[in-house]
Amino acid sequence: MNILLDTNIIIPLEDTSKILDSSFAELRKLSAEQSHCLYIHPMQLEDINRDKNQERREIVLSRLKQYSQIENPPILSDQECHELGLSQSNDNDKVDNNVLFALYRGAAHLLVTNDEGIHRKASKIGLQDKVYRLEQFLLLLRRYTTVPFSFDYTGVKERFLYEIDKNQPFFESLRQSYDGFDRWFQKCAEDKRKCWCIEDGTGNIVAVCIYKHEQNAQLTDNGEVIPGRILKLCTFKVDIKARGKKLGERLLYIAFDYCVKNKLDWVYLHTFGEEQKTLVGLCLDYGFYCLGKYKQDDVYIKPMKLMDDDCGSLDSLIRYYPYFKDNESVQKFIIPIRPQYHEDLFPDFSSMKGSLFEKDQSLYSCQGNTIKKAYLCHSKIKTIRKGDIILFYRSKDRKSIQCMGIVEDVLFSENIDEVFPTIAKRTVYSYSDLLKILEKKTLVILFRYIALDKEISYQQIAKAKVKGYIQSIRKIDNQQYSALIHEN
Repeated sequence: MNILLDTNIIIPLEDTSKILDSSFAELRKLSAEQSHCLYIHPMQLEDINRDKNQERREIVLSRLKQYSQIENPPILSDQECHELGLSQSNDNDKVDNNVLFALYRGAAHLLVTNDEGIHRKASKIGLQDKVYRLEQFLLLLRRYTTVPFSFDYTGVKERFLYEIDKNQPFFESLRQSYDGFDRWFQKCAEDKRKCWCIEDGTGNIVAVCIYKHEQNAQLTDNGEVIPGRILKLCTFKVDIKARGKKLGERLLYIAFDYCVKNKLDWVYLHTFGEEQKTLVGLCLDYGFYCLGKYKQDDVYIKPMKLMDDDCGSLDSLIRYYPYFKDNESVQKFIIPIRPQYHEDLFPDFSSMKGSLFEKDQSLYSCQGNTIKKAYLCHSKIKTIRKGDIILFYRSKDRKSIQCMGIVEDVLFSENIDEVFPTIAKRTVYSYSDLLKILEKKTLVILFRYIALDKEISYQQIAKAKVKGYIQSIRKIDNQQYSALIHEN
């Protein structure tokens, strides 16, 4: 956008004799990040020339050269001034009126000013929606900026591309598949692009996701424009030697969480050839669908918002994960889980957080990387069904809820040949471990993991009228669930 700045904004921005207020600093920073052009009106030089502080006047005038001036601005005639109903009794009024008139004629998209007189005049001539106070304008800019993303995931690092040696063997297959890969990588590094990466014990990359923001973009050869804010997963690769550790699932989880926190509308990626069949299968399992072709690549896209459709809670979860339905028709349960199992299933909430080794992927099990997890216990409850919501209560130490899941399937069995194939891809239980567990009839709950953005304490659980010690799986009603999730 083209933003016209009033004199009362320019002078504080350029007065080097005073500490710059944080609001003005944020104006400069966000405008630059979002590629907005800051303009001044030539008549504002008259305003500044009337400043009686000679030193400040000369400094500000010298620094105004960094701003673009509105070229050939429309000059407000006496007749137009009268027709618009603008008062003009002094030189200040003349400057203010001409600044407003430039906005009126379309010389800029918005005007930023803290002058109440200009705001009153703007309302009088119907420009109130285009004239912003500084704080109002900052709120507008914040809506369109990327939220500072607190990267808080165990076993995964966020890196600028310039921190990474692209000559690692990991990138060789990409170099062979894409002509000009090195030039592209270098350009991304110069643009300060970032990636999420997972390293082995020697510091070599074994999985990476390089991402990029887009908006209202044409993604396929048919010319259709996808409206909204979009995340492109430009490079998404897991080393063949690291397959089976669910690292791709881990990176997808982070991408989804990033979209949620930054209020993005879509996420997409390109796939090509037989070697990416595994990636395609993973994407289809999380709601991506083939949008079409871009040159030789298939484009897979996923909406990052819950659509109002008639599908059931489980189908909705698969299509729109991590969004889910939690209306009154969906059952809710609290499941107690011991700390050692909580640590293994949900590493982002483990005791390793904040330690020197929290980013060391080798310290975590593959089930910690998964979105699709399994919980085994000897509860006799038989009312849990597909699509139900389960809240995991960490017993013993924290006595709180930080994680939840949506049930994909439920199985009662003591048959190893039935249970092992069902959970093999979701857990690290060995065959012998399972044999011990299955000495008694076992409840197997397959679910998709969702992290809560806040910890629900024991006191908050009690306040939601969930009474007594939580020692076994307990069904809660919709009112209790709402008190826990939506009101805390």
